[in-house]
Amino acid sequence: MKGNPFLQIISIVAIIVVFICQFVFLNPFVSTWDQVDFSLALERFDLLQMQPHFPGYPYFILGGMFIHFLSGGMVESLTIFSILFYLTSIYPIYYLSCHFVKREYTWLVTAITYTSSYTVVMVNQPISEGAALATLWWLMWSIFIALKSDRKIIYIVPLFFLSALFGIRLSYIPFAIGVALLFFQKWKDGKLSVKELGQYASIAIFFQLIWVAGLVASEGSVEGFIKLSLAFTNGHFQEWGGSVGTSQLTIIERIYYLLVKNIYWTGLSGENVVLAVLYAAMLIFVVYTLFSKNRRVDRQFYPLLWMVLAYFLWSLFAQNIEKARHALPIIIMIVFWLWITLFSKRCQSWILALAISILAVQCYTGLNLVREQATIKPAIYQMADFLSGYEEPIVVYTWEETRVLQYLGVPFSHKRVLTYELFKEDSKNYRDRSILLTNKVVEGFRAQGIEMTDLKRIKMFHSNELFDPVYHDITLYEWGGDRDE
Repeated sequence: MKGNPFLQIISIVAIIVVFICQFVFLNPFVSTWDQVDFSLALERFDLLQMQPHFPGYPYFILGGMFIHFLSGGMVESLTIFSILFYLTSIYPIYYLSCHFVKREYTWLVTAITYTSSYTVVMVNQPISEGAALATLWWLMWSIFIALKSDRKIIYIVPLFFLSALFGIRLSYIPFAIGVALLFFQKWKDGKLSVKELGQYASIAIFFQLIWVAGLVASEGSVEGFIKLSLAFTNGHFQEWGGSVGTSQLTIIERIYYLLVKNIYWTGLSGENVVLAVLYAAMLIFVVYTLFSKNRRVDRQFYPLLWMVLAYFLWSLFAQNIEKARHALPIIIMIVFWLWITLFSKRCQSWILALAISILAVQCYTGLNLVREQATIKPAIYQMADFLSGYEEPIVVYTWEETRVLQYLGVPFSHKRVLTYELFKEDSKNYRDRSILLTNKVVEGFRAQGIEMTDLKRIKMFHSNELFDPVYHDITLYEWGGDRDE
C-alpha cells in the first residue's frame, strides 16, 4: 500500500474495531413502530398488515430474510444485514477519497467517514438506514465513474444502484437528481443523443419495475397496491410518528432544528461535547479556508453536492424533522466533504492531529453508544415490564407505543387512540379497570383543546434520545375523569 503507513494502520484498525463491536453489541430491541414493521416482515411479508409498511422496502427485507434463514432472530437478522452491507461502503468511500485527496490521507478520510458515531448507531438498528446509506455510497461511486468514462455500458451502473436504493429506502428519492445530472452532462458534452437518453430512461424504468412488480404481486393486483399506497402516504411525511411540537415549527425553527440539532449536535457530534467542540473548530477552519483562498469545488463533485442539496430540502419540508436519522445522508456527506476539503492540499500537522483526535473520540463515542443501545432497555420496554406486574386490572391508551406492545405480547390491554372523542366513548367500556394514558396521548388531547386535568402521574421511563428521539421519555398517567358523561 502506498501512503503513510501509520495513518493507514490506525485507520484500518479503527474500522475493524468498530465492525467487530457492532457484532459484539448486536441490538436485540425494537423500540419504534418502523422497527416492528420491518421485523415482522421477516415472518410474513404483508403490506396490508404493515409488515412492513408501504412502500415495502423489498431489497432490505430480502437481505434480512436471507440472514434470518441462516441465523434465526428477526431483529438481529435485519441488523446483521445492515452491518455487513454497510461494510461494503468502505470501497466507494475509499475510491472517492483517492480522487479528491492525496493517497497518504485516503484511509484516514475513509475511516473517519465510516466510523461516524451516529451512523454506526443507526446501522445497528433493525431499520433500513444502514443498508440505504451503503447503497447511496455505491450510487455516488457509480455516478463518478460514469462521469469519467466514455463507455456507454458503464452508464447503466448508476441506474442499477438507483433502483437498489429505491428498493431499500424510497424516501431517498431526491438522490435521483445525481443520475439526472449525469445524463444531462453526457448529452451536453455530445456523448449521448436524445434517442439514447430515451433508451437509458427505459432501462431505468425497467430496473425500478423489478421491485415494484414484486410488491404488486404481493398485494394481488395493481389496483390494490395503488389504494394501499395512497392510504399510507396521505399525510405520512409530515405527520407519521411526529409530535405536536415539531409539526408547529416555523420554517426558521425547522432550519435551526435540522442544521443545529439533527446535523451538528446529533449527527456530527453524536451528542458528545468533546466531539462537538472538535467539529466546531474544524468547521470554522474549513469556512475560513474556503473564503480566504477562494477555492473552487471540483466540477466532478457537483452532482454529489446537488444530491445533498436536494435531500436537504426534502428533509426540511417533507420528512419528520423530529427524527435525526432522516438527515443521515446529509450528515455523512458533510463529514466526507469536510475532510476532503482539509486534505485536498498539503495539510499542517495540527490538522492531522485534529483528524486523529476526531477519529479516536468518535470511535470511543460510537462504541459506547452501540453498547448502551444493546444493553439498556428502551423506555417502552421499561413501561411494558412495569405494567406487566401491575396489580390492578388496567387498560392503557397509547399513541404509537401500542405497536411495540403488540410485538412484545404484553399481558395487559392496550389501545391506540388519536382523538379525545374516541377515547371518551371507548373508556366507557372499562368502568371496572384503571385507565392509564401515556404522555403522547395527553399531549395529543391537549393539542385538540382538551384540558386533561384529571391526571395522576404514575411513573416515568427514560432511555437515550439518540436511539429513539420520539419515545425516549414516556410518562404514564392514570386518568380519573368521569366515564359516564
